Formats: sequence, C-alpha cells, structure tokens
Amino acid sequence: MVVKRFTALLAYALSLCLCGEAAAPTWPSSVDELEDIMMLNNGYRARGFPNIVSPCFTEALGPDRIPAAEWIRTAFHDMATGNVYLGTGGLDASLVFELGGDNIGSAFQTSLTTFAPFLTSRSSMADIIAMGVYAAVRSCGGPVIPIKTGRVDATEAGPPGVPLPQNSIQTFQNQFLRTGFDTSQMIAVTACGHTLGGVHAGNFPDIVAPGTVPNDVKDFDSTIKFDEKIASEYVAGKSRDPLTAGISTAVGKDSDFRVFNADGNATIASLADPATFASTCQAMLQKMIEVVPSGVTLTDPIVPYEVKPVALQLSLQSGGNEIQFSGEIRIRTTSRPASQISSVQLVYKDRSGGSDCGACNIAATTKGTAAGFDDSFTFYAFSTTIPSQSSISAFNVLITLASGATETYDNNGNGYPIQDNVMLQADQSCVTSSQLTVTAAVRSPATSANLVLTLKVPRDGIITPALQSQTVELTQQSTIGPYNIVTGTYTLDSSQVQTTKFDITSGQSSDSFKSTGDLGTTCQPLDSGGSSPTSSTSSASPPTSAPPTSSEPSSSSTTDTASPTTLQTSTIPSSTDSSPSSSA
Repeated sequence: MVVKRFTALLAYALSLCLCGEAAAPTWPSSVDELEDIMMLNNGYRARGFPNIVSPCFTEALGPDRIPAAEWIRTAFHDMATGNVYLGTGGLDASLVFELGGDNIGSAFQTSLTTFAPFLTSRSSMADIIAMGVYAAVRSCGGPVIPIKTGRVDATEAGPPGVPLPQNSIQTFQNQFLRTGFDTSQMIAVTACGHTLGGVHAGNFPDIVAPGTVPNDVKDFDSTIKFDEKIASEYVAGKSRDPLTAGISTAVGKDSDFRVFNADGNATIASLADPATFASTCQAMLQKMIEVVPSGVTLTDPIVPYEVKPVALQLSLQSGGNEIQFSGEIRIRTTSRPASQISSVQLVYKDRSGGSDCGACNIAATTKGTAAGFDDSFTFYAFSTTIPSQSSISAFNVLITLASGATETYDNNGNGYPIQDNVMLQADQSCVTSSQLTVTAAVRSPATSANLVLTLKVPRDGIITPALQSQTVELTQQSTIGPYNIVTGTYTLDSSQVQTTKFDITSGQSSDSFKSTGDLGTTCQPLDSGGSSPTSSTSSASPPTSAPPTSSEPSSSSTTDTASPTTLQTSTIPSSTDSSPSSSA
C-alpha cells in the first residue's frame, strides 16, 4: 500500500510537469497584467513584485522573519478551508476576512498588505496570492511553480478548518482529503511548506519556549533555502523541526511527526532525495494553488511572450489630419541576446487591413532592459504620426539580426491588433487636485463614449480594498477631422488619485486599462487647426524602480482582457459644463 501511494504521487507529479514547449500566447490576453508582474522583477518597467522575498535570506521584515516562508504559508491558509467535494473555498482570498483565530501572527497581515497594491480588475487578490508562491519558491532556489490565472476573490470569510498542530492524524487526513490531498500528498505538501521558516515562540509558546532560541524562532531545518533538508534531516534523525520533537511532544502538538509518519515514513524518506523533493514540491504546490471554487476556470500556465506590445497609444493631433502612434515592443532576450538584434520594426496595415500607408514601416529604438527569475527582456520604443483617414488596424514585428537574418512575429497569425474608434487623449486629460478630467477622441459617426473607472475603496477592518466600477458618460465638446472630442469629469478620493484604472468605451471598442497615475496635472488644449505638436500624447514612461501600480496598459484593442474580478458598479451622467461629479 505504501509503495502504491508513493507511485501514485510520482505519477501525479509527472502529469503536471511542463514538458515540451508551451504554446505561444496570443496578445492581448487576460494574463497580460499578471505576466508582467511575474516576469519583470527588476530593470526598466520593473514591477518589483518579489522585492520583499528576494533574496531568500532577506531581513526586510526583521531578523526573526523569512518573508518567502510567510508567502507560502499565506497561500496554504487561504486554500486550507476549501472543499473539493462541495466545490467551495480554496484559493479565493477569503483570508483577508479571516485574520486572527486559526490564522494568528503578523505574517498573513504583512503578506496581504504587500500584495494589495497589485490588486486590479485584471489581477485578483487570489491570483496574486498564488503568484506569491511562485516568487517565494523561485527566490529561494526552488522549482518553477506553474501559475494559472482566473481566480475569483471571495466577498466574505469561508468556514473554519485550517489544520492545527494539536489535531489527530485522522483529523489531518480528513482535512487534507477535503482539499483534494491524499495521505502521501498531505505529507509532501507539508514538507514542501516547511522547508522554509520556523515556529515563533510568541505565537506558540508551548511549541517553542520563549527565550530559548535566537530571535524566539525555531527553524524547521538547517538552511534558509528551498531544499530537501526538512526531509533528509528528519530521516537521518537530526531534525530540528520543533513540530517533530522538543516540548511540542508533551502537549500533543508535534504535528509534523504525526504527518510524516502517517505512511510509515515512506513518502518523507523519498523526499530526502533533492531531485525528488524539487519535482514533487513543484507538483504539490501547483496542486495547492489550483484548489478553487467550482465555476472558476483557470487559464493555461503563464509563459513569457517572445514579443509583447507595451503601452500602445493612439492620439489625435491638432488639426485632425494625423494620429500620434507611440508605444514599446518588449522582446524576450533569454535565448537570443539583445546584442544579436540589429533592428526592430513594426510593419502595419491601415484601418481597412490594406497598405494605404506608404512604406507602412515604423522603426523602434532601444529603451531599456528588464529581467525576472529566469528571463531577460529588452524594450524598443517608437513614436510616429500616421494619417487619420487611413490610420491603422494591426501590425507585425520584424526583427533583423546582426547576421542579416530576419524574424517576423505575427501574433499567431492574427497580427497585433489596435483600434482607432476610441482613443484616450492623454495630453488633454489630467488630474487636478482630486478632479479627474478625461478627454477622448471617438471616430464619427459616434458622438459619445463612457469612462469606466475601477476604484479602490477602503474597507473598515479589511486590509485589501474593494474594487468598485463607476461609469461616467463622456459628452461631445467639438469635432476635429474625422473625430468627435468627448470629455467628462469625476471627483476621486485622495487615496484614488494614483491608483485608479480606467477604460474608455464606445460601442464595441475600448481603449483600456489606463492609469490616473500616468496623467499630468494640467489638461492641454487640442486645436481644431494648425500644425501637429511634436510631443507624444502617450503616457509618460514609468520609472525604472518598481511602481506600486501597473506600468502595462493594454493596447486600444477591442478584446476584453479583464480577469473575472467581481466589481460593484454604478453609472452617473457627465455634466455638460464638465463640473466635478460626486464620488460614489
């Protein structure tokens, strides 16, 4: 029976391995925001998500804490009350409502506070918690945990049921079985979770006596990295895990001993092998973060784009005869270094899909570089004007190598789409004090548009804000060339001035996922005649340090790339005199 159980565990681990080449993603996608968070750790446009857990031994939170261990534990505690038979709970961010009680200690509050700035309509808190497992394990030298997205955040606390040190082995087995883990998998995921960190005397004085160990923390094993020592030291009889020996045995809280011994030490003995530990933990932690409520459909695992458009923006220029087209192209340089790239060009189609655009080529120049745990990227920026009548509908990216060879990226045969039916006029939009003014150009015959705000609304006693959707009607102010200029205003709370995302929609078209933090404080006029300004009307480039909000607005694509985050919604009309709207 023991052999069969471990064989089944190995088979499950192998079934989840990332074998072969993953399919190239098609842009835009619902994973785009989370792909940025996952891939851009440092450098240009860095998101800086893993900063607090990297390096693994960082003392960013003090000498008694290992943030990477806390991130893994946060995900486990959020998942642990799920029920795969009823299809309830799992990794759904219900932990934000469940602090205290079975979830004691500052680790959970600190982790959730760190995650909160990354919460958007395209990155749910549950997905961010899952991403935390990937970042924590990778920063400590562990395997790549595949990350699927699409989790939906809970709106209230789930039932109790987090495994506690004093539980009997039968209770543990029932609790883990409820979340989909058999006995061998229970042992494995416990070992994988306890390869980092330890037990704090302040939280569990009957497991670790205060004043008996440095910083009042007893580590689970002898290393601060994601390795097999939790298992090999236990098997060798040299365990320092306070949940296997010491004063915890006198009060029946030696839970790791009971769990590891549940199958006669067969599984824990197998995990003493470094390769087996890594592959098994990769599978078990992936399984852990994929326990989700029924009705939630997860995407394929995130893989990096080879070529990804960034911050694309179309903006009507003075006189209406030209459109400014600006943005960046992010190229993955992990296997093909930037030094081998001679040039990057966009080859585009006009708005009817033809070539009524002359050469139809746009040159891009090096802007900056960035890197993640396993990949590197170079950004190439461009800015040009195109005729507003013929405009643009899609483009391919042509890379010319130093050798003279060329590579064409066509977004899986679709081209990289961009629409010109509705466009944010960034220079004509601004945030003055707390008043947001948004101006957009909508292509005739449309004469109106909607501004859809995603507001972060603080909640009493809850670490993370709620996301609230507010729709404002934009009304016509003038006509310039083939476009009608529409404007609206909204009064933001002071906490929302830098954190609000917004879309501008007209019919089926949308210029989406813009940030108030990218707007200036003065709205510039747009003339109906005269020469076009030479400055770009796209959002300013973000700083190279990690911003607290997204630096990756999507293109002006009609594709809906939002994640299934639940929003509260309301609609208000815009005043024709552009007076401030009252905040909901």
